[in-house]
Amino acid sequence: MPNQIPISGATPGAGGYILPVEQGEILTNGVLQEVGALSLCGDSRSTSSRKTQFGIWLGAPTAAFVGEGAPKPVTGAEFGQTVMNVKKVATIVLFTEEMIEDVQSGDLNPLVDAGVRTAIADVIDANIIGKDNGTDITTNFDNMLRSTTAVVEYDQSKADGLSRAVSAAMGVLEANGYGNTAQMGLLLGTGFGQILRDARSSVDTTSPIYGPGGLDPTYGISSATSSNLSTAGAAAAATNVVGFLVHKPNLHVRMRKDVTVATSTEATVNDGTADRKLFQEDLTAVRYETRLAFMAHDLNRAVVKLANAA
Repeated sequence: MPNQIPISGATPGAGGYILPVEQGEILTNGVLQEVGALSLCGDSRSTSSRKTQFGIWLGAPTAAFVGEGAPKPVTGAEFGQTVMNVKKVATIVLFTEEMIEDVQSGDLNPLVDAGVRTAIADVIDANIIGKDNGTDITTNFDNMLRSTTAVVEYDQSKADGLSRAVSAAMGVLEANGYGNTAQMGLLLGTGFGQILRDARSSVDTTSPIYGPGGLDPTYGISSATSSNLSTAGAAAAATNVVGFLVHKPNLHVRMRKDVTVATSTEATVNDGTADRKLFQEDLTAVRYETRLAFMAHDLNRAVVKLANAA
């Protein structure tokens, strides 16, 4: 059941998803949990406006001892403001009356729940990262993780390459004043699970480096996976990004409207090739919408890219 074109392609702030009503509850409860990058955002709140402004720290506050009556030093951080703009994601899926009957009996649950939810999750995740299946894209959000200038190299030729890269990224955050491990989050491309399970010691080639009773390659940092990053097994290339280490409080999400579902049997919808007249063709359109904003502040200091370029 292919996704169709957006309801409105004119701006990234209009549109919606269409899916069977019976799937609305499943998607409402689960779609945002599917988004890898979004799950790392440490500042997630709801908002009632299309644009939200709030205060942020740029850097980490500092203090020093001073003599009696001596000038007091200015902190090493700045307190500023930033603005986030709420965006809406959009696409259309059409169902015949017979398909709706099948959904009611549960036959289409795997298709709709897995397929549509994954499509919704992917477009949000891709725009947060700035990559779609490993290819650079321009985000519709206020900024994207890919734009950070802080980069460490992942050496895929070494069994402990990921662990070393994560450690180096942690060092960058620590040097920038973001050293609390409990507030760090790691986003990785697919395939690292098997690499870590298969890694063996150079002293005893039968002994795994990681796993039960072994070392923790990510030092206790919470992690998530994204299919929009380069995979662990991809050959090195200049544009390959296999992950990000972030200071989670610096990643902000504002939810304007949670998942909503509406149906129509009389509208005319363009499927990318021709107009489809729902009433005349016994079609039902069920619109899915969600509106949210994302941005990362102090991006170049709070987000570290793990690249597989060399």
